[in-house]
This record gives sequence, structure tokens and C-alpha cells, in this order.
Amino acid sequence: MAQRWLKIRVDLVSGHGDTLRPSPGRVMLVPPTATFADFGLGVDLAFGRWDVTRRRSFRAGWRGRHERRGSGKGDLPPERIVHGSMTRGTRFEYLFDDDEKWVHECVVEELIGQRETVGRPPIAVPILGWGTVPDQFGRLRPEDVTLSSPRAPGRRHRGTAKPLDLDAVRQAARENDVGTLLSAIEGRDLGMALQQVGDALMRAYRSAGAPEQGRLVGALREIETLLGHRGWDGDDVLADEIGALLGGSERRVRTLSVDIEDLSEVMANGGEDPGGYLHLDTGEVVHAFLHHGMEDLTTDQTHDEDDNLWIYVDHDASAAYADMAAFAATAPDRLGGILSVAIKGRGAIARFRRTVDELDLWNDWQVFSDDRAFGRARALLRSQGIRPV
Repeated sequence: MAQRWLKIRVDLVSGHGDTLRPSPGRVMLVPPTATFADFGLGVDLAFGRWDVTRRRSFRAGWRGRHERRGSGKGDLPPERIVHGSMTRGTRFEYLFDDDEKWVHECVVEELIGQRETVGRPPIAVPILGWGTVPDQFGRLRPEDVTLSSPRAPGRRHRGTAKPLDLDAVRQAARENDVGTLLSAIEGRDLGMALQQVGDALMRAYRSAGAPEQGRLVGALREIETLLGHRGWDGDDVLADEIGALLGGSERRVRTLSVDIEDLSEVMANGGEDPGGYLHLDTGEVVHAFLHHGMEDLTTDQTHDEDDNLWIYVDHDASAAYADMAAFAATAPDRLGGILSVAIKGRGAIARFRRTVDELDLWNDWQVFSDDRAFGRARALLRSQGIRPV
């Protein structure tokens, strides 16, 4: 018999060291496979928290106040399955961010049958009562993430989330430096760079020994869940790849050593000789104009033998405009309005790029557009039955 899902009420009772009135009515639907860490991330996303890389901890029962973690017998390991220790009426405490101390009282209200959960994704999802609340730094609007905030009188406001340095992430992954890699993403807003960070984490995981791999599991699982919530093209593919990697089933389908960044660049190559080619044996990616030059230098016999190993990767002319429109839609109201005007009419791409530069959003745009390109590249490989390694 299939296990039932849990319906859990979540009341936020304190944060920033202050005691709050409980906020009844917020409910999470939790699948049988979810860990406490999965549940906590689902709660954070439902509350609209952007910096979701802070520490999460859980404790059985409810004592009406925050207690130091690690000091009691009731601590619940984040990797434990929620369903395994919960029945109707069970209470437990969830603490998000040890510094800011956002404490939630959680109560299992009901066990829900399989018929009522058909078609739902196997992730913790909010279903009732979630409204507009501050994140753990007191921010109410997405644009507050990129603005410096003065320290508010009488409260421990630590300001904005630290910016993500993707160069540092990639460098740490190349050097197999797990500690530096995890430090580079801790406390950062990863929402626009999930594909790129996930790619770096997977490369580090494959190269690491067992103890270091264990340190990466939590970060990979978090990326996997965030991808499921974001839902861009190729996000489901990367989430599946992370699951296969951690589950030890990565090589049960056809694998190929492909540089996703190179492939995404080829797919973005427009002009008179658009796109490029992918070699199905070596994973090499070559721009179309370079590949055609290579053909001119080979003999007919060599070309015939190798021809079936190259597949053409076409350029998607509509992707550039779709990315610009999506970026404008995610920008704060005022900036989004300016960007939406910039992409209308002839010359939209050049005008949009000038506008992004003038608004000092170029770095944000690069991260955003690169991540969407990574996703499309993964989706293309999936369509060919290939899993990149």
C-alpha cells in the first residue's frame, strides 16, 4: 500500500529574536519521500525567502521557545524522512537561520490518501494560507536583494544576501576544492544560477572521494529541489541528473563527456553559418563555420567514416528574445517596465543590451541568460538520449 502524504500546519512564532503572533492557516503538503531538509526548503520558498542556503535544524515536540541546537535528545537530523516519525497530532519545531532564529511550530494535521495527491510533484508544496511576509533579513521585495540596507534601529538586521561569484564557484570546482566551493555558495542567492551552480557541484562530486562527496550531498539536493520549483527549460533534466548521480544510476543511460557551457555557446551562435556540431564519440563541440572548415581539409574517405558521429546543433533564433522578455518580467517594477519597452520593435536585441548596461544590470543579465542557455543545452542532449558527464 502506498504511503500517505502529510498535511502539516506551519506557524511562524519568532524571528529576528522577536516573538511573533502565530500565523495559523499556513499548510504544507509533504510527500512520503521528503526529508526534514526538503520540508524546510519548501517552507522557506513558500514564505518567499530568497537566501535559502542558511542552516536548518529541527527538534521533536514544541516547547514554546527557541533552544540551542545540539543540546537536547529531541534533535531531528535534516536527512531523516519526515513521514517515518510522524503521526496525526505530532508537533515539531523548525528553526531557519541560527543567527536570525526564525522559529516555526509545525503540527501534523492529517494523513492524505494517494487519490488526493495524484499528479502532484514529489516535493513539499504549500497549499493554503501563504501570504506576503518578510524574508529572514526583513526584505519585502525582490529588488531589495541587490540594494544595501542600513541597519535598522533596535534589531540585528544583517543587510542583503552576499552576491554570488560564479568565477569562484567554477574555480573551486575545477580544483576539486569542496570546502571553498561550498563556502562560495553559502548564503548566496542562487535563484538565477541554478544550472551553473548545479553543473559545478556535480563535477566536483564526480571527482571527490567518499568523505567529500558526503559534504556535497546536501547542496546538490537543495539545487535539485530549487530546480523543481523554478521550472525553466532543462531544469527538470538537471534535477533528474542530480538524482541519478546521487542514486548511483547515472550511467544506466548513454553518457557523454560534454562541456555544457561550450554546447550552449554553439546553440547561441547565429549569423550566416549558425549553430554547430556535437561529436557523439568524443563530446567535442565545434561551431558550424569551424566544422565546415575542417571538412574542407579532410579527404572524402575520412569524412565518410566520421560523418555519422557528428550531429548538427541548430541555433534557436527565438531563444534570445524569450530570454530578454523573461528577464524583464523578473526585474523590479520600474526596471522591468523600462526593459519591456526596450525589447519592442526593430533593433530590440541591441537596444536591450544598451539598456541593461545603462541600468547596471549587465552582470545579472549574463548570469540569467547563461543559466537559461545551460538548460536548453541539457534539454537538447536529453532529446538525443544523452546524459552529460
